[in-house]
Amino acid sequence: MQQLSSWFRLNKLVINPEKTTAISFHAWQNKSNLKPEIVFEDMDIKYKNETKFLGLYLTEDVKWDVHIKHVCNILNKNYCVIHSLKNVTSINTSRSVYFANFHSHLRYGILFWGDDSQSTKVFKLQKKVVRLICNIKRKTSCRELFKTLNILPVPCVYIMEMVYYIKVNNKGLKQNLAIHDYKTQHRPDFQTQFCKTDIFKRSAINLATKLYNKLPNYLKNLENLKPFKKQLKAFLLQQTFYSVDEYLSHMQTP
Repeated sequence: MQQLSSWFRLNKLVINPEKTTAISFHAWQNKSNLKPEIVFEDMDIKYKNETKFLGLYLTEDVKWDVHIKHVCNILNKNYCVIHSLKNVTSINTSRSVYFANFHSHLRYGILFWGDDSQSTKVFKLQKKVVRLICNIKRKTSCRELFKTLNILPVPCVYIMEMVYYIKVNNKGLKQNLAIHDYKTQHRPDFQTQFCKTDIFKRSAINLATKLYNKLPNYLKNLENLKPFKKQLKAFLLQQTFYSVDEYLSHMQTP
């Protein structure tokens, strides 16, 4: 705690005791998580089961139900905004409002919660608003509508964010081409890390590596980030994957 206190002083930061909380993260199976007493500069830091940090709702059992519920509440409100405008504006205007008030919220932090089973609730709301913009019936398929509006489905947004993260932050990862000179199909792939626990298997860095390795080689071979991102979006939009499993199955090597 002394090191932490020194770091705050050096960086001219002051702790607000009313807003400072502690969380003891643990797997949901662990019913006896430890909560040692924390005293920082004569202040008792209280534990909470959940807290908001940089716009993300974190819970001690490392689940995203609370955050996704919060996202859905915001999206429902913004759905009403788009609904109130659809009869007095064009499709292009409604689409612009969608990106400003809807898409920005579902995209934020999706690196962390996009693979959670509860994320399907966000996807259902997205399909609902896409049908609203296009003025079609509730049970009509949205696959072609996503392409028409140039909007990525939630699973594709998640895949794109994960893959782009690996493309930008891969310095600690080893590629197969650095290990051998054989010109195999998987030469540009990054090696995944050995995992002992399910939590680490489903960590952002591990899943992102797995998703990146499934890309077509013409995308993996693009070194410039701008064309990579542009062509990656075009690829995902063309395929309009409705789940990560669908993406992984589609990209399986014959």
